[in-house]
Amino acid sequence: MRAAEPTATAASALDRALAFIRSCVDCADDEDRMLSRVSFDPSFTRSHRITDARAAIRGELGVDAGFDFGDDLSTVILGLSLLPPEEDVLAASFARLLERGRAGHRVRLFADEGSFPADTDCTAVAAQGLLEKELLSGGELAAFANELLRAAAPPEEEAPIPALPGVVTVYWDDGRLVRGRKHDPVVCANVLCVLKEAGRQGLVRADEVIDATQRYVVEHLSSGAYLEGSRYYPYPEAFLHSASRLAGRFSDCRELMAGPLADALRALEADRGADRDRSINVALRTITAVNIGVHNGQADRRRLLAGQQDQDGAWPASPYYRLGRFPVYFGSRVLSTLFAASALRLSQPAEIGGAR
Repeated sequence: MRAAEPTATAASALDRALAFIRSCVDCADDEDRMLSRVSFDPSFTRSHRITDARAAIRGELGVDAGFDFGDDLSTVILGLSLLPPEEDVLAASFARLLERGRAGHRVRLFADEGSFPADTDCTAVAAQGLLEKELLSGGELAAFANELLRAAAPPEEEAPIPALPGVVTVYWDDGRLVRGRKHDPVVCANVLCVLKEAGRQGLVRADEVIDATQRYVVEHLSSGAYLEGSRYYPYPEAFLHSASRLAGRFSDCRELMAGPLADALRALEADRGADRDRSINVALRTITAVNIGVHNGQADRRRLLAGQQDQDGAWPASPYYRLGRFPVYFGSRVLSTLFAASALRLSQPAEIGGAR
């Protein structure tokens, strides 16, 4: 068995990754560097600017997405939690950029208010990231959590559209854009992180929603449905990562999910398909292992990630989320780099340190 890579190698990879991320934030002449790219091919061999996505989808698939894509904020929304805790300047920059998508205590994917209304996924991930970087007060966390509670599906007899009663939906029924009461297990896991943390701080009248949503997440894991991805996340790693964050933070979730998550991790890595080696997927599995205390295989995951790093310190773009039922994938080099750098840092806590 080969020895794990030296600490200096991992530290160098992290330094180059953070330098790349800083260059993208600071590059006023090329703001597209912080935006997602859109591809119809998971390998991202050919991609389009996200602001050109509507026309590209029409040309490639012959359908209209129904809205214009603007400057997306997915990189900064996700990146707040992924940045090292000592990177307070970068975190502050991300938080400022995120403000472009805030509407009170809801957060949009796109900076332009007219592009697409806020959703619970962006709102929950943004709130969690702001909290972890100490950029959110307890009162603000409760306000975000109360907004998320309003997205729970109503009791069955009150629901005009079939949904799972009490389970948080992806969209609010705000009347601005008819999107239906859709559920996604990755979104639900992300929302649960905020609701359960707010519960620790005194959030009231949330138990029914938390219980229903948690049952939905646990069932998605135990049934094996995660293997098919989800409506908005094409690969199972996204769900394992989000569920493992719950298991790493809350003892009841750890008792319910840590064992099944470890089994799921082993099952995924027994399948050596091309999708398993995509940089974000490797990074998500590495962070999942950290969150649930699995040490086996971490050296191999780190080695695979380090070997995928480009000369400029970045990792190649690979799909993280997709456009619902359409085979339209979103990713970027910056987002891949944030996930990969976080995975390398967290999987070597004794040498490099950091909190997930």
